Amino acid sequence: MSDQDNNLPMEGAVDSQHKTIMEGGKIEEFADALGRFCRVEGWKQLKDENGEVFRSLRHYVEAKPPFGAGYSGKAGMEKIEAYLSLNPRVKDYFQHCHASCLTELAQEQGLTPAVVSKREWNDVMGARLARAIEENPEEIYTEKAAAYVENKERVKPQPRPVDEYSPIRMSYRPSYTYAFAKKLKESVSSEDLAFLLKALDEGDLDERVKFEKYFNIGLNAFNRSKTEAGWGSNSVKSPENLQERTPNIELTSWLDDDESGNSRLALCDDSGTIAVIMMTKAGSVKELSFS
Repeated sequence: MSDQDNNLPMEGAVDSQHKTIMEGGKIEEFADALGRFCRVEGWKQLKDENGEVFRSLRHYVEAKPPFGAGYSGKAGMEKIEAYLSLNPRVKDYFQHCHASCLTELAQEQGLTPAVVSKREWNDVMGARLARAIEENPEEIYTEKAAAYVENKERVKPQPRPVDEYSPIRMSYRPSYTYAFAKKLKESVSSEDLAFLLKALDEGDLDERVKFEKYFNIGLNAFNRSKTEAGWGSNSVKSPENLQERTPNIELTSWLDDDESGNSRLALCDDSGTIAVIMMTKAGSVKELSFS
């Protein structure tokens, strides 16, 4: 797709795009039509056989012609993947749109994306994608999607700092307890080791594991707000005076839910509250505000 083509108006061409997607045909034409269709959220401008607007991109893809694209089930999705195999940017953007729709459906129904994926389509691969969305909702596919929208080559992800993110792999055998303790002591800082021992002594470890998950989702959103790109679609950026502050899970706590039932998490450090994270029932970050 050339820069000139990429700037053409697309809003009035949904019917034409739908026809090309439905009929298949040349790979290049199919990929171009599907990419443009996704960019204008064309499924929201078409109706199903019951006269209702399609609930998601996947519902449109699976619906029978002439209403939908007619690519049903696993075989249908595999056919689309094959059509897009020569255009990875459109393929990534298609997955991004599917992921976004899945998250929206989950929020509407008060369920997790994985449950929605299994219930709507009995889709194991979709459920795996859904779990990835839950674990990292703000980053999933964003770089790849931007590569298509901005007509750029795909951005290669930067390697994460080894000391912060690399897991420590160990195996424990009861007959080698002291060897394991030595390895643990060499691999983990004294501060982290003390925190680990405290966690082992925790009365309700399951609740802490759940809390830790939401803390890390909120922490990820806050850390993104400290970057040049900012957090979320509105590129929310943290104030300059918060750039050097780091939330501590031990000091972080839940606040009262808002009127809509959304949970609010106060990210804190020794100096007090840094930011407040509003989360949906599905566990994704809805809003980010600062103290």
